[in-house]
Amino acid sequence: MKALIYTHHPDEGPGLLRDILKERGWEVEEAALWEGKKIVEPGPFHLLILMGGPMSVNDEALYPFLSEEKTSVRRWVAEGNPTLGICLGAQLIADCLGGRVYRGNKEELGWYELMSTEEGKNDRFLRRFPPFFPVFQWHSETFDLPKGAILVATAQDYPHQAFRFGDLTYAFQFHFEVTEGMIHRWLSGNEVDEQKQRMINSSLSLHLPMIHKLCRSFMQPFLGSIERQTD
Repeated sequence: MKALIYTHHPDEGPGLLRDILKERGWEVEEAALWEGKKIVEPGPFHLLILMGGPMSVNDEALYPFLSEEKTSVRRWVAEGNPTLGICLGAQLIADCLGGRVYRGNKEELGWYELMSTEEGKNDRFLRRFPPFFPVFQWHSETFDLPKGAILVATAQDYPHQAFRFGDLTYAFQFHFEVTEGMIHRWLSGNEVDEQKQRMINSSLSLHLPMIHKLCRSFMQPFLGSIERQTD
């Protein structure tokens, strides 16, 4: 089994996702799109994962790789292939499915509580999530729900937090792949005020184990389903 991971920034790698894939014996290839090399096409792979990044999906003039990436993602998703998008990756999936991506009313940075929708509670890969659950957020843009997509997680300020499209395409606005090291790098590498940093760090030991538990509870049956399709 082989997974291809598109990354958009050197500090926004797959984190726990890579560990889970490796534990299940998957081969993992990371394509660093931000390096400007020719894009690696997902055709030979069983799963495409789109990670986060500080840019907007609308910044094609500043980041030319976005245009080529969208072409590949649009074709891959349209063919019904397994896809997972995280933060910017979720917005890319929404964009490729015809959803509008735009700046929200405020930035979300830190720990936030989300709610499972009724569809989310009955989703075969998300049914182990509690009705309310913590996530780590860092975004200022959001998206309209694409036509045909099913909302599986929501919140008051940003209602479109996660959706499913088809059987095996999932888009998560939030981060559940983050490690403690990733969070520290993100905070130290950006202009985050000290009070906000203290708030995030003070709750890290409480929320991070739960987030990792949620990540595994989704990824294990999700990957298992993909594996069974290729038997």
